[in-house]
Amino acid sequence: MYPLLEKINQPEDVKRYNIAELEELARELRQFIVGTVAKNGGHLAPSLGTVELTLALYSVFQFPKDKLIWDVGHQAYTHKILTGRRDRFATLRQKGGITGFPNRFESKYDAFGVGHASTSISAALGMAISRDLSWPQ
Repeated sequence: MYPLLEKINQPEDVKRYNIAELEELARELRQFIVGTVAKNGGHLAPSLGTVELTLALYSVFQFPKDKLIWDVGHQAYTHKILTGRRDRFATLRQKGGITGFPNRFESKYDAFGVGHASTSISAALGMAISRDLSWPQ
């Protein structure tokens, strides 16, 4: 049903795909997200709006070494799916299931536990300052 998506178990797997395959993967991700949100509820528009952005980020950066900080947790459904939670995505927002937001206790790929807007800039700045202060001199 999702031939490209089913081959992704970690972010590095995205790098194998060419542009045409990434476009198809984006379609598969949208269908997958819509199907789950239709059953469980959730915030559809923010995550549908970040599908290509997320694929582009995962095509270039090395996660979790690089840190990805979302401003609104509902933008992160594609991120959750691409970081080993695809098989659990059907439990989104259910008791005992995965959260609707990035959660540091849920995945090593969630650099910051975010809920709603306006915390990403201060969190990223704090992480950058911490990194710089601990960098060997």
